[in-house]
Amino acid sequence: MAPDIQDTDGQRYHLEEVLWEPERDTFGPRRARVPVRIQAYVPAKLNSQRWRFSSEVAAALGDAQAEIASAQQHADRIGLHTIVQQLLRSESMASSQMEGLVVPSNRSLAKAEIGKQHKETAQAALANIAAVKWAYAWALNSDEPFSIQAIMAVHERIAAADRWLAAHAGRLRERQNWIGSDSYTPAGADFVPPPHGLVPELLEDLCDFLNRVDLPPVAQAAIAHVQFETIHPFPDGNGRVGRALIGASLSRSGVCRDVVPPISLVLSGRKDDYVDALTAFRSGDDDRWLLLLAESAEQAARASSELADEIAELQDRWRDQAGHPRADSAAEQIIRLLPAEPVLDIGRAAAHLQRSPEAVRQAFNRLEEAGVVQLTTVAKRNRAWESIGVFALVDEMERRLSGGARGAAVTQ
Repeated sequence: MAPDIQDTDGQRYHLEEVLWEPERDTFGPRRARVPVRIQAYVPAKLNSQRWRFSSEVAAALGDAQAEIASAQQHADRIGLHTIVQQLLRSESMASSQMEGLVVPSNRSLAKAEIGKQHKETAQAALANIAAVKWAYAWALNSDEPFSIQAIMAVHERIAAADRWLAAHAGRLRERQNWIGSDSYTPAGADFVPPPHGLVPELLEDLCDFLNRVDLPPVAQAAIAHVQFETIHPFPDGNGRVGRALIGASLSRSGVCRDVVPPISLVLSGRKDDYVDALTAFRSGDDDRWLLLLAESAEQAARASSELADEIAELQDRWRDQAGHPRADSAAEQIIRLLPAEPVLDIGRAAAHLQRSPEAVRQAFNRLEEAGVVQLTTVAKRNRAWESIGVFALVDEMERRLSGGARGAAVTQ
């Protein structure tokens, strides 16, 4: 039977002594087989707390919300929702990279997706993109409230291409976990999340918090994220799921719809600040984390608008180079599609455009001669065309936002 979460009397948390015992037939060094008593951190329920924000935090939250809304409105105004896919990919790749995962460049990932010959790193990257995409679409389009089942669905999609995580896909942890450099024992761990018996109760409270409509949206997303990371409900993959919840919460609030700023890009360049701010929040210092998240969201949203403008200018140059193709032509349709799908083969393009393969082939030949696309190899006997300029713009945005932590070294 799970212990009750104690009345905190206004406290942010309490510590609960837990006896950690190794699993049977555990291998490794001696410390991996020695039971230890540890202090697990049990956070107060979110909905039992009163949330007040300093004037500095309130101003930062307001600025971030305004910038996020402006990025969405900007995309609506210029009709350039093709950046949505690039923002989503950048977000999911930066979030994976923050977990120490090896992630492909944007170009390599696009080619792997077209070639359908995925190495393990590409499979994991594509699974994470699919998970973030699902989370955002669910939050935007579903009438269902946030629930444990919805959160588990995100984890299940992230774990789809991970050999170790696959056995735990969409399943809450059933043992004590910890965060630290020693994977064998929680003795001396940096942080020990609450006992596993408390996880369902705390997640229910988190979902109730996410379903509230009386909080500033950016603050709600920030607080929900730190609570999720504190609960650490899965054996692994918690960081990626928790950061996906930030964007899902912002979409559900109505601040944005499909143009969700890639906040993880900024956080990936400030990992130490990120960890320190989460730790401070758990001790009752809200401002550091709320300011960091608000500033990161504002920067990411502004960069999203700038990328939209750069992509629109690039498309105008393509049209000039291609001799201004007719609005209903296959060439013009490909120009509109390329920012979202920077690498295309004939089959994929024909399906998107609902045109014959021959019409698409002729359009690609015309655009290749104009210097809009170039032939590339994505798999044996599979020709594809790569847009000229898109990857350079996306990689530059990623480098700029992440301080060099993300973004290919060489682009074209």
